[in-house]
Amino acid sequence: MKGSYILLIKLGTAQTIAVGSLKAIHFPRGYYAYVGSAMGGFKPRLSYHLKGNKKPRWHIDYLLQKAPITDIILCQSEDRIERTIAQSLKRQLDSIHGFGASDCKCNSHLFFAAEEMESTIMAILNHLDLKPRLA
Repeated sequence: MKGSYILLIKLGTAQTIAVGSLKAIHFPRGYYAYVGSAMGGFKPRLSYHLKGNKKPRWHIDYLLQKAPITDIILCQSEDRIERTIAQSLKRQLDSIHGFGASDCKCNSHLFFAAEEMESTIMAILNHLDLKPRLA
């Protein structure tokens, strides 16, 4: 199975984190949602994200060193839909400019809220008819 996924992440305390080429970014305490693509299959990509003690490769790796993944939402698709998802989330959630979007024309692939946002994200994905499910 392949498609796009959303990592739901909780950062317990506000932190400034050096994120590769983006330099230092201040991350407020709260909840984050990272939109990614797994066109090579969900299993290898999610295994990578869930693995501890890895050398940071992507922007999200820096945040995951400080904050745990609390859940994962999968959207199975034969097409690359992460841009559509990111643009839809941007309409309702705050974003961290430039994060995870170096290979996309999107403003960001990382979204933030002070409160849990799983139900908001699921509603957005259902509205897009992407048939999301929790991993």
